[in-house]
Amino acid sequence: MARHAALASFEILQELSPDGGHVTLLAKSKAGSLSTVKVLIDKPVPEDVQKALSREGTLGARLDHEAIVKARALLLEPDFAAAVTAFVPGVSLQRFVRFAAGRGVRLPDPISWYVLERVLAALAYAHAQSPPIVHGGVSPSAVVIGWEGDVKLDEFGLARLRALVAPHRGGTEAVTPLVAPEQAKGGDATPKTDVFAAALLAVRLLTGRTPYARFRGSREELVTAMSEASIAPLKKTRADIPDAVRNALDEALAADPAQRAVTADALLKSIRGNFDLAAGKAALVKLLGRWREQLEQSVTPWERRASIPDDIAEQKESDVKAGTLALATPDERPSQETLVASAESDPEPWNKKSVPKEETALAATDAATSLSRVGSVATDALSMPPLPPMRMTMPSLPTYAGPAVNVPPPAPKQFSGRTAALAVFILFVGLIVFAVIIFKWLLGPS
Repeated sequence: MARHAALASFEILQELSPDGGHVTLLAKSKAGSLSTVKVLIDKPVPEDVQKALSREGTLGARLDHEAIVKARALLLEPDFAAAVTAFVPGVSLQRFVRFAAGRGVRLPDPISWYVLERVLAALAYAHAQSPPIVHGGVSPSAVVIGWEGDVKLDEFGLARLRALVAPHRGGTEAVTPLVAPEQAKGGDATPKTDVFAAALLAVRLLTGRTPYARFRGSREELVTAMSEASIAPLKKTRADIPDAVRNALDEALAADPAQRAVTADALLKSIRGNFDLAAGKAALVKLLGRWREQLEQSVTPWERRASIPDDIAEQKESDVKAGTLALATPDERPSQETLVASAESDPEPWNKKSVPKEETALAATDAATSLSRVGSVATDALSMPPLPPMRMTMPSLPTYAGPAVNVPPPAPKQFSGRTAALAVFILFVGLIVFAVIIFKWLLGPS
């Protein structure tokens, strides 16, 4: 995209334009700090929308908490708007849990509780402001995990900012977000919708499954399921969770907001009172160390290329490597079907008396022994799905899982070993016999 004048004070290091069309930039300020610039719109913006954007941006700038990605600025011009936040080097929680699901496992419980505690700490702080500040889009996509184990809630108010400019951007959203029942029915975001979304995040982490996976047949079916909060209760999917915590999460997942009396602060205190969060952070740091190499390799070649703008030099020594921005920001493509749904999905997913296969909790991986780098073998590595058949087309390489293609026929067999020795002996004896016969013939009759 062409650089707008509003970006003149930044050095653009990387650019990412996902399928959803939301351009994100990794930029360096004149002071040398790294920032994430999320472009909201690069078209003319009506004056009333500009005022609404300014109000929303002011709310986010008030938040200053260790578990919240710091908002730095809202770039606002008559034909351009972008939200600027601090850049956290690491991996988005969305990519982290997808990486685990791709190996048929979920994150260890101590890590899940630690992540949830950080998210709830951020929400409790924001909701305690006057007036309360609502996130409006809590999900794995909105959480970033730093390589040192810091967990921060990002995108405060971003869903609202994008909704304000959506009518003027054109196009449609590539992914239907998972929201609280009242939002699915067209209602506004409130602290109660944030609490529901946080509990939905808990389901995602504690089971390793994507909520509402069995309702992905159509957007209409998914919206209906969300409006009814059609989720298997944790007492069936994770009966081992302490009763006090499970009951609080079940209350947070009530379809009727009037029955959702539990607050972010109450959920936070419940988790802090039942789990060793320091051990959770230590396990997270260990797992990040073991997975980091493969996480970095999981960034697609397209995303790496998209992270190198055409108008700047590649591989500058002072820059982070291509793909770093993509890894730390959410992947807007839908999850692969094999990661969210059962291969034997029921065509009638409603009114389930038992837990559907799509919501049965996956086994937890072990942070101390899990897959580390290419070539290593660990318990969760053994549960990876089989690779598709491959055909090699280079004559110098072997052929796997299929008939040979463009491979020359094998060379004729050569004699060796006993066979060769016997052949030489027979030839030698034959030559002697032939020589004797010729010699007698030359001498003639005696």
